[in-house]
Amino acid sequence: MLRNIVGFLCAVTGAYLFAVLTYSQLNLNRLIELGVPIGSSQRLFALTHDVLSMASAYLPILAVALLVAFVLAAPVARRLPRFRSVGFAFAGAVSVYAVILLLLLLSGTHGITVTRTLPGLISQCMAGALGGYIFAALTRAPGAKGAAA
Repeated sequence: MLRNIVGFLCAVTGAYLFAVLTYSQLNLNRLIELGVPIGSSQRLFALTHDVLSMASAYLPILAVALLVAFVLAAPVARRLPRFRSVGFAFAGAVSVYAVILLLLLLSGTHGITVTRTLPGLISQCMAGALGGYIFAALTRAPGAKGAAA
């Protein structure tokens, strides 16, 4: 049980940090395309700002999405242990995509603005996949074979 809790917290943290990192940098790259000079100190400041400011909204949404994904993926992972890591990664990616679609349907706009572009959408789904992979890796039973494939 403790392994699952720690694994979940690490998965959410990893997914959130990756999601915000890509969100922040993709937005800055759009500014660069418009001719705005962006230095490394500004990139770091923007990243720090985004990690802190998005925590109150995006972090809980991401945590709920991954929780639902992992609960639904767990029975499948038990039946197909060789595909456990891939299954949880897929579930994480799909859960983030589902949240993005749900926000779009409910509000009529992109709740996560970077998902207006294909690279932005892919980056956020990759964050979910990373979270799923982290969860699978950290919650694997000691000595389990084939679970990391």
